[in-house]
Amino acid sequence: MKTLLSIAGMTLLLIACKSKTATYTVQSRTLNEAVYASGEIMPEAYYFLKANSADLLLNVLVKEGDTVRQNEVLAVLGTPGQLEQANILQQQVALAGSNAQEHSAALTELQSRIALAKTKKEQDALNADRYTELAQSKAVSEKDAEQARVQAATSATEYKTLQDRYQTLQKDLSGKLLEAKQQLAANTQGREGKVLKSPVNGLVYKVYLKTGELAQLNDPVVMVGLPGQFKLELLVDERDISKIKTGQKVYFETDVYKGKQFSATINKIIPLLQKESRSFQVEAAVQDTARFYPQSSVEANILIRERINALVVPSDYLMKGDSVYLQQGSDLRKSAVVTGIRSGDWVEIKSGLKAGDVIAIKEGR
Repeated sequence: MKTLLSIAGMTLLLIACKSKTATYTVQSRTLNEAVYASGEIMPEAYYFLKANSADLLLNVLVKEGDTVRQNEVLAVLGTPGQLEQANILQQQVALAGSNAQEHSAALTELQSRIALAKTKKEQDALNADRYTELAQSKAVSEKDAEQARVQAATSATEYKTLQDRYQTLQKDLSGKLLEAKQQLAANTQGREGKVLKSPVNGLVYKVYLKTGELAQLNDPVVMVGLPGQFKLELLVDERDISKIKTGQKVYFETDVYKGKQFSATINKIIPLLQKESRSFQVEAAVQDTARFYPQSSVEANILIRERINALVVPSDYLMKGDSVYLQQGSDLRKSAVVTGIRSGDWVEIKSGLKAGDVIAIKEGR
């Protein structure tokens, strides 16, 4: 009999051990549903200035951290000979432009000769008129009067010749200026993409190559962008992209500031699938003003839905088929529930439970 009692006692003990339970009192809390995304942080507007062909990097005129102005030259690609040719053409344009000016040496010298010729023409014309009148009164000979008239005609011709020469020289110098400009324009067009200029007033974030190094086609040489404003470039799995909308809040962390959370707002969804990663790129404007570092990696949660005062239970307490063990006195009863959003270790209960209910989970189930 004692043996039977001992066996019965051991059986009860085993049952008690197997039926150990943990409990949770159902309560309300704020519950967020989020989509995970990863990516990097970048300036709000940024530009990679690249080589448009394989070329030698002749000169880098900036360093990382420099503030630059729009259209400022940052780097020059090409060969020394090409650069020298461009310099010569620029000098030729400057010289031709100087020569074509109204006060250039050549035109000024001709203007002085024209002024003298005009004075002589006027004086000789007056002298011819005077001699003609004197010849009529026999004060001078007709021969002298004729010589005066010939001299006046010669002076007038010389004056007209100098005027024509001035106009011809002016056209010639203007033509040389135009030709020099056309040659420079052709050279500039041929060197398009070899003189890298900043497209914005901004900051140099990265210089990828040094003077004298060879840049291959499409190699980035300099990265510039707007300072102080940043955005996230995130990749979202194709299975989640339908949940993403502009205006949604983003909470992210970056390795540069470990353990610190920042916020952003979705403002752009690029509707093109990236086949390699089976994901879509979305962008978010960063609200925080911390000193971020471009191309730093980030991990983010995009807030899809938020429930205030949602009735929630730990996800471990939810069984297959969306049911829980509801404690009623000393008994446990399986009860069906209707679930809502899920967030991490928590599940929203839309119906089937109320605040204050106690649910249980059997350990080792």
